[in-house]
Amino acid sequence: MKHRILSILVLGILLSGCGGRSTKSTHTDPVLRTLHELEVAAKGGDAGAAFELGALYHDGEQGLAKDLTKARSYFEEATRGGDQRAEFNLGVMYFEGEGVTKNYPKARKLFESAAKKNDVRAMFNLGAMYYAGLGVKVDFEKASTYFAQSGRLGFDQAQFNLGVMFAKGEGVPKNIGQAYAWFSAASSRGNQKAEEAMKNIERSLSSSERRSARSIAAELEKELTSGKK
Repeated sequence: MKHRILSILVLGILLSGCGGRSTKSTHTDPVLRTLHELEVAAKGGDAGAAFELGALYHDGEQGLAKDLTKARSYFEEATRGGDQRAEFNLGVMYFEGEGVTKNYPKARKLFESAAKKNDVRAMFNLGAMYYAGLGVKVDFEKASTYFAQSGRLGFDQAQFNLGVMFAKGEGVPKNIGQAYAWFSAASSRGNQKAEEAMKNIERSLSSSERRSARSIAAELEKELTSGKK
């Protein structure tokens, strides 16, 4: 499924893709052979195979016509097997009303299940929902908690959003040093918006304040890279 990343004010989405499988089958068409094996595996209860088929039908890949009904069906099958990628993707479909009736509560429940399995994108999406009041009451504290969980697992968009919240004092005490640190973490992971935010903060600080902010950023980065939660 395609990658879509939006801003702090709306749901951020990073949908999982699907890779083909190698096979030693004697079928003359490697694409059909792979699809056949996925179908057999899915019927046998393989949640990963069901997820892959859902992704293929969602995007209309490997010669398959795009079919959101089949995509949803395979994702549902995969979620019953506990596949967090399927939970995430199905949550996105319910959030957007893609092939299903839009249903924020169902989307949130699926994201919550995936988040419990440490899916950083699901954590991020929950943060976005609580930040913007999408199917829930606006709750900056919950939003910051989900962004922090996702950010501490390395998701740069969550790190950027948490930086914004520290800069504004939304759900967390206003703290420019912490804002700078989270922007720095996101920037080091390729987030260009975070790099621009860092520069803006630096221009507003004195020399001693910049040294302090950089020290906080270095400590946070040390925590992130050492796996501390």
